[in-house]
Amino acid sequence: MDQEHNQRYATDSYDRVGAERLLGLLSTGVLLMQGPMGSMLSSELGAQDIPAAYWNVAEPQEVTRIHQQYADAGAQVLLTNTFQATAPALERDNIESSVTMVCAEAVAAAHAAGGRNVVGVIGPCGIEWFHKDEPEYRQARDAYREQAYALFSAGVQACMLETFTSIRDLEPALAGLADVSDGMPVFVSFAVDDEGNLLGDGLNIEAACIWAEKHGAQAVGVNCCSVDAATSCVPRMAHSSRGFIMARPYASLPVRDDEGCLAWNEDAVALASASVQWACDGARIVGVCCGGTPASTCAIAEELDARHQLVEE
Repeated sequence: MDQEHNQRYATDSYDRVGAERLLGLLSTGVLLMQGPMGSMLSSELGAQDIPAAYWNVAEPQEVTRIHQQYADAGAQVLLTNTFQATAPALERDNIESSVTMVCAEAVAAAHAAGGRNVVGVIGPCGIEWFHKDEPEYRQARDAYREQAYALFSAGVQACMLETFTSIRDLEPALAGLADVSDGMPVFVSFAVDDEGNLLGDGLNIEAACIWAEKHGAQAVGVNCCSVDAATSCVPRMAHSSRGFIMARPYASLPVRDDEGCLAWNEDAVALASASVQWACDGARIVGVCCGGTPASTCAIAEELDARHQLVEE
């Protein structure tokens, strides 16, 4: 079994030099991560119902264009457009391309924008499981393993499990990444409420981060939460965690516009001001999640640069 695993998941192509560089940068100061891809892509005319992952194979130049906007705004870490690119997610969204192709195109799009620090994004795959000896658990683990291997093989410097709301959902994900990461960095970001508890199981952020680190995460953080929640959680995570801390709240809660489309009220100034506090409290990766745009990334970059908190690459 081990021999079969090693043959199938050869890791010679992994960018270990880039991974070491990324961790080295995090050890010296704060890095600014790009904002969301999904809400940016869905804001394109007529694109509300197009799955974000489909853009990687249908219009990769558009994905690169958005990455480039974030990079030009000051983002030092680019995130692949692969939040929903596990096999179950692609099947649900009627995307016929393979996980390997979708992820490879996504990584190439980020590299085409000049990304030196590219983190592969993996979101919840949607498979419910109850016992580890049941097929559902194995299916979930397989899905995360497949996507992580595709991302690492395509050249990312780390993979991030993003917007996880419970330890139950996270468990097969971290197990799947452990199968193929072979020493490459693994990050975990949780979605929390304003009290700092996971949205799915109510576990407090301290316990969630400790569990994630125990199971292989080198960086832990929060995303898809309010700015106030992020501000509250950062010092708590810094006190309880040993790894790098991340903070990337949403720009605002989404609302429906007159045409029924989702829209966000972005306050770039407030996000930039809050990012200073996150950095002071111990965050090493900062940014904005859903509803953010390059405008917020630029505002954060200017504020942190003015206070000499961003790492110089």
